[in-house]
Amino acid sequence: MYRQDQIKPTGAWDVRRKIKIPALVHQADAMAVEGKIGSLPGVHSVAADIGKRQLIVCYDITGSDYQSIVELLADTGFPPLDNWLSRRKKSWYAYTEATARENAKAPPPACCNKPPK
Repeated sequence: MYRQDQIKPTGAWDVRRKIKIPALVHQADAMAVEGKIGSLPGVHSVAADIGKRQLIVCYDITGSDYQSIVELLADTGFPPLDNWLSRRKKSWYAYTEATARENAKAPPPACCNKPPK
């Protein structure tokens, strides 16, 4: 079993993202990328798959976000794939993470569907 298959979200606000990185070809590159991304706050686990040239990241959306991970990858010299589908995923992830962050900050609902007094 591959290490990527063992990465699973455990908390309520954890997500698992796959990021295609065309420049990821050597094991040394994979270790460098894993170290950089793993140092971000909120990131629980990172695994690089050189055969598929992708990075699998599990992180808490209240502590980190997809945009900051992509920016750090680009700054380290490993920009993610830039095609129509990856841009669409990026905007979808930004929308869902922003919505989930707002929900995480929301007060608890009223009990039994009764309005608060």
